Amino acid sequence: MTEQTSECAKCGACTVVCPVFQAGGRESLSARGRLHLLEHLDPAQASDAYAEILSQCLLCGACRSVCSRGLDPPARFIAARKRLEKTAGCQVLFRAIAQKTLNNPALLATIASLGRTLLERLPADSGLRLCLGLPAEGTAARPARPETPEKKAAPQTLAFFPGCYATHLHREIIEATGRIATRFTGNSPLTPQQLCCCGLAAENSGDTTTAKRVARRNILAFSGNTLPILTSCASCYSQLRRYPRLFEDDPEWLGKAQAFAGRLLEFSTFVAQAMRNDPAFRLAGPATTRTVVYHDPCHLRFESQLSGPPREILRAIPGLRLAELPDGPQCCGQGGLFHLAQPELAKKIRNRLLNQLAQTAPDLVTTTCSGCLIHIQQGLSHDPARPVVHHLAILLADLL
Repeated sequence: MTEQTSECAKCGACTVVCPVFQAGGRESLSARGRLHLLEHLDPAQASDAYAEILSQCLLCGACRSVCSRGLDPPARFIAARKRLEKTAGCQVLFRAIAQKTLNNPALLATIASLGRTLLERLPADSGLRLCLGLPAEGTAARPARPETPEKKAAPQTLAFFPGCYATHLHREIIEATGRIATRFTGNSPLTPQQLCCCGLAAENSGDTTTAKRVARRNILAFSGNTLPILTSCASCYSQLRRYPRLFEDDPEWLGKAQAFAGRLLEFSTFVAQAMRNDPAFRLAGPATTRTVVYHDPCHLRFESQLSGPPREILRAIPGLRLAELPDGPQCCGQGGLFHLAQPELAKKIRNRLLNQLAQTAPDLVTTTCSGCLIHIQQGLSHDPARPVVHHLAILLADLL
């Protein structure tokens, strides 16, 4: 949305939809409050309190979606964070390590390869397993489906960006996405070798230099073909779509970024369209009727406005009853590294979602955002009656 004016109207529409304001109730927690500060105080001269206020934003885009003046508060807050000389929020060292690791593909791959065997040995009820969003013990390795020997694979028609979580911690998402893509296209998608983090954590912290560096690497990784790029993580999809904005002042890379963004294909959109194109296709339903809730990732709900395709898919599955939360879609409070910087606020936001889930009492919860997936699993970890929480790709692959 193009900004129509640079000044906030102070109407308060953002306070109605902002998860952080709803959790804390202070004016400084609203987009209106932060914009007021930005109009009067230079972030480069920020006090500790000012830096903390700028840190207390999920950058979810809810405020942008309702702004009558077409303002883009998240973009302004990212720009302000870039000018900050102070680090705010809790767990500063942990956040710095997490961000450094995400932005260094070789380091991330090394750590993942060293730790994967140990992590897979964790008991099913291990707190560390739950914190990392790992699959339950005994479910990590799903049996490979036999291929038909006489059937020759079709040419590849899709490329694939799996994201860090699927690549390094929960590879079952990659396997499930591959099985679904193969069912509709005749071949598994092509995954380039030189991929790295999408750059969401870097840009959200104001480190646009790193965000551009990883963006260039990902653009080049897919430059050897012109296939549509399937993405199974909502947050990655949102950030990859932002690449043209990252390079809007760089003529050399702007065209490449625009071409790259134009190739992106969000997972649920791909599946819903494929099902429409193949009326004979049917997913096998569960043995008994089960209630499912689809959690809308903020990155899809607001900026991309993609909420229909996942529900269309779930409604088409026999034996699944799609239920909605009493107060509509809710933020989970994860927000990239927000839950590390602001753990108390993140917990309050998540508790609101968990209360809504408790009222709905689903058997299954599904989503396509890796961060949301982990955060919801963590929140439900101590609930003996907790629903099963799956990535949508895994839920669908198990019903093929």
